[in-house]
Amino acid sequence: MTELLLPQKSKVVSSTETLKAFDPTTISVRYRDTSGSGSDTKTINADKLSFDLTQGFDEQILSNSIRFKLGADTFIDRTGLLYRNVDSSTGSGTQSGTIQYGTGVAEFDTWTPNVDNQLTLQSMTTTTDMLPVHHVSFRTPTIPIRPSSLTVVVAPLSGGQLTVTANEAGVIETPQAHGKINYDTGFVDIYFYEKKRKSEIPDVVNQPWYSPELEYTEGGAIYINVPFWIDPTSVRYNAIAYTYIPLDSEILGLSATRLPPDGRVPIFRVGDTGVIASSKKQELPSHVAGQTYDLNDQRISWCELEDSNGVKVPHDMYTVNYDYGKVTLSGDFALNSLVAPIVAAYRYQDIGLINDVQISGQVTFTKPLTHNYSASDSIVGSVVVVGDMFSRYSTKFVQGTWNSVWADEPTGQPITPNYNDALYPIQITNKGAIQERWAIVFTDISSFRVIGEVSGQIATGTTTMDCKPTNPITNEPYFIIKKEGWGTGWASGNVLRFNTVAAMQPIWCIRTVKQSEPTVLSDNFQIMYRGDIDRVI
Repeated sequence: MTELLLPQKSKVVSSTETLKAFDPTTISVRYRDTSGSGSDTKTINADKLSFDLTQGFDEQILSNSIRFKLGADTFIDRTGLLYRNVDSSTGSGTQSGTIQYGTGVAEFDTWTPNVDNQLTLQSMTTTTDMLPVHHVSFRTPTIPIRPSSLTVVVAPLSGGQLTVTANEAGVIETPQAHGKINYDTGFVDIYFYEKKRKSEIPDVVNQPWYSPELEYTEGGAIYINVPFWIDPTSVRYNAIAYTYIPLDSEILGLSATRLPPDGRVPIFRVGDTGVIASSKKQELPSHVAGQTYDLNDQRISWCELEDSNGVKVPHDMYTVNYDYGKVTLSGDFALNSLVAPIVAAYRYQDIGLINDVQISGQVTFTKPLTHNYSASDSIVGSVVVVGDMFSRYSTKFVQGTWNSVWADEPTGQPITPNYNDALYPIQITNKGAIQERWAIVFTDISSFRVIGEVSGQIATGTTTMDCKPTNPITNEPYFIIKKEGWGTGWASGNVLRFNTVAAMQPIWCIRTVKQSEPTVLSDNFQIMYRGDIDRVI
């Protein structure tokens, strides 16, 4: 049974009360004298618009598969970025936001204002079979790759786009990407992870990718490399590769079989010897005969004087103190046809063993440099080490008849006359000797002709005098044959044969200029022989 209680009107009593304020107070009253509801408008500016394209299901979106309309604008995705109103003829559009392929959340940074914010999905492809990755490896189809030309673009599952580039050494290093490329083979290997403190990820041990081997200690804190997941279908790269025209051995002058594919031979290797040199010019304040002038540098390796037109001053008109960097003009120095002022062109250098060579061109020596070098007037060169060099003679023999055949062994029947080089060896000097085969051809019992294979006949002589033909370049004898060494029994046609070996090392020099239009009318290069000698104290 339910009992209903109704209001009792007889209990309603009307009364009047007077309220008083004990302290002086100002009372403000706000009221409305007409009925009706009030209205107000407030504008809110949003930083981003966000939509979940995969709301209601958990599937991963395939990259470059989304197309939808938002108001009057059409959006598509390109490797994690959203573009609107793409021109079909040029492929260009306005980059307006990002897409998270893992969660399906699309975020817009810019959009057309004052339009309907209803999103209409036109196309999208999802999958449940593709796993995210944090490690990619691939090889470029064309090699070699030009240094610093590789760019890799990926779409992280967390949204946006990640672009990484390799430096000149082939190293890729960003907070999320860590890898390298071998420019010669074109092989690329990149790991995607972020360095984080373990304390910042309390449930890291429950992650399916967790392994204790990922933990490491640094600065007293424990860090772990957290995988930075990317969409494997979004990986793309851009690189510049070299292609080379085959070298023509007829034009090059030697077989190109053993040359590298690009024709370039490395001039710096670890363990080789290198030299850094600085070339400078200093104007002498005057040209007083017998005066000594100090150069700005000491321990120089080469110095020449020239006038203002570049004409070289004869070497016998001055001397150079290489240790202290001083130039002394001779006592009879005169300008004559030279034009003042006189300029000292000099060079100083350091030579050392190379212990590191970078692809960027950086070369490191095993010892510190002993001079100051600036980039404007310094060069680094390679060194061909030839060891100890000294002039000498070899292959001495005699034969009965000169047949003009430059062989290194006698021909015909043996003869009895000979030259006694055991007691009187043929004298050779580094300054006078050249690389040559010599024949001393007798014209009678005591007279002979001096003939060189390349030099031709350069002198005549007799057994009664020392034979010392002069080298016109150095004004020193090619060799000296002592008169005491000649035996008896020489006849016309007999020959004394020997070879001289110069104190120099033959080297091949090939200078290659790429096919192009000339930019200068002339060009030159310099090869310097550097020798170490024993100084007399």
